[in-house]
Amino acid sequence: MSFTLMPGGWMNRLEWGAREPAKPFRALRPNRVKGVVLHHSGVEGGPSGIAAVRAFEAYHMDTRKWDGIAYNWLVDAAGGVFEGRGAGVRGAATRGWNARSESICYTGWGYDPVPTVALKAIQLVIDDVQFRYGGSLWVRGHRDMSSSTCPGDWLYGWLADGRRVDQGPPSDIDWAGIVAYLTAFKDRVTVTPLSRRRRSRGEAVRLAQSHLRHRGYSPGPADGIYGRRTAAAVKQFEKAMGFLKPDGVLDGATWTALFFV
Repeated sequence: MSFTLMPGGWMNRLEWGAREPAKPFRALRPNRVKGVVLHHSGVEGGPSGIAAVRAFEAYHMDTRKWDGIAYNWLVDAAGGVFEGRGAGVRGAATRGWNARSESICYTGWGYDPVPTVALKAIQLVIDDVQFRYGGSLWVRGHRDMSSSTCPGDWLYGWLADGRRVDQGPPSDIDWAGIVAYLTAFKDRVTVTPLSRRRRSRGEAVRLAQSHLRHRGYSPGPADGIYGRRTAAAVKQFEKAMGFLKPDGVLDGATWTALFFV
């Protein structure tokens, strides 16, 4: 998921200061994932931005004793998107469905009208999740899955009404910015390739993991750590392309093929 597509920007776990999980997050099995579940904070006038995400994490880890923040993704009233557990990871937000869905939490109050910029961001996150799983997922509110009023009457009504929102003209998407952002990482990995042997980690690894999932591979959680599963997924991708050295190393050539071919 590219932060440049989001109306209010995008922050990964490192950027908002996520704590280390109490236990490693478990990966979802793509063939078992059936849907996307929308939540809200349940706090009228609650915080937004980094403060909201950190407050959720503290409550989930310190009070509920969960391994980390419960949601895969969070969206605030300004349209900012925050990586919670991230793509392809089992959450803790929807009892009975955590192994079969990804979750999105609106950090505001779903009983009041939600700003259009936040609705756009929620829809873009939904689109991204749908893309990763082939576009066949259902999208439901938390109340559809349990005895809850979440995600609030107004936000649930928006879901029931077909999630209609003016996405804006195609020119709103900064394609040049996306290309420049990805090219900068390509230049870095050309000089210093990413690999399991180097114990590579960071945003470039997370981006590659996320995009490998987009393309149908299984690199494990998008956690920014170049582990065994990520190396295997890179090697599978290289073999499938046919013109790359299938060594499981993400160099400039593999990066270019992954993001631009």
